[in-house]
Amino acid sequence: MGNERRVCGQVRRRHRCACSLGEVYSKRYLVLIADPKFIRSGADVAPQGGGGLSPPHPLQVKKLRRKSSTGLMLLLLLVAAFPIVVSVTAADRHDGSFVLVGPPPWVGGGGDDDTTYPWQDDDPETPWGIERVFNGQYYGDQYTTSVQVAILDTGVDLDHPDLAANIVWAVDATGGRSADDKNGHGTHCAGTIGAVRDNAGVVGMYANVEIYAIKVLGNGGRGDWADLVNGIYLACQGPDGVEGTADDADVISMSLGGSSAPQEVHDAIIHAYNLGIVIVAAAGNEGDGDASTDEISYPAAYPEVIAVGATDKDDTIASFSNSGPYIEVAAPGVNIYSTYKGGGYDTLSGTSMACPHVAGLVALIIAVHGKMPVGTFDDTGQETVRGYLHSTALDLGPSGWDPAYGYGLVQA
Repeated sequence: MGNERRVCGQVRRRHRCACSLGEVYSKRYLVLIADPKFIRSGADVAPQGGGGLSPPHPLQVKKLRRKSSTGLMLLLLLVAAFPIVVSVTAADRHDGSFVLVGPPPWVGGGGDDDTTYPWQDDDPETPWGIERVFNGQYYGDQYTTSVQVAILDTGVDLDHPDLAANIVWAVDATGGRSADDKNGHGTHCAGTIGAVRDNAGVVGMYANVEIYAIKVLGNGGRGDWADLVNGIYLACQGPDGVEGTADDADVISMSLGGSSAPQEVHDAIIHAYNLGIVIVAAAGNEGDGDASTDEISYPAAYPEVIAVGATDKDDTIASFSNSGPYIEVAAPGVNIYSTYKGGGYDTLSGTSMACPHVAGLVALIIAVHGKMPVGTFDDTGQETVRGYLHSTALDLGPSGWDPAYGYGLVQA
């Protein structure tokens, strides 16, 4: 494929890929098919040979040994805006199963539809969360710099009218044949990051971003840690399968997590971070409304990752939003309207919805200011991406950093 970018996938439902095992053309998409037998153990995720090959190929990351028949699962960080309730047993939590629930009584807030806010604009295409980050002065469509954001999720609706023009690559890291989204979660996140400006539907944080749709979760929101590891390495390499080239991802966005993760996940995160990729993840939806208690979710809790909490329209931290020493910033995450599967739109709540606001903002920062070092959790200057986010955030809650808002509500 060289440096050529293509969307790999089929029309309107799912898709899978990797590299080099065969190219099958289907309509206008390039389909790359991976064979699981080429995937190696996590113990082999290291350079081999004479030290000249620094990153492992994603297909060298094998399925991790499972501790139970259900395997290691990722938590889909979503509180959906429809009445689904899934019972969770102690056994479910022990084996790492995900939970997808409808809105409990404490979800919501932030005023009703009649409430007005000083940051609102008169543009029907900007959802309230994006209005809030831009303080009513949206400029996310004013730049055209190439910035690639890899969305590691349930896939993306590849034909969505608000997304198709910005999707330049789609790959399924789960063993399927399509990254097309049958769940809706990944499509919703993609819209917040980079829906196009077309005077219809919604517009994203950076309307001219290049979207990499990397499917790491199944259609039901259930995932395996090995697939996430595979997805991270794919993002590091980009469509040409080679690290260190112009098409490597600039940002990785992960609206997913679990209470614990194998070392291979952190190794992949460190690898991406060392390449200069900005990594953003949802903080988690296990919050109890008490900022003095810690609820931990990975990969958000890794020091290389920007962990994002959720706020409502009143700038109040959502009671479902995790708190703890790893929370870095907050962003809108309650009643967020965005793109959805099947070419539609929907309103969802969760730290899953907050995360893409930050990922999209990071893409815009890179577009405006150019590539800069990722930085660390403690940065306060504007010489790094993380320092820029910290120093420009609106300080909410207790003065300075706190375990609920982090450095505050991100601002464009």
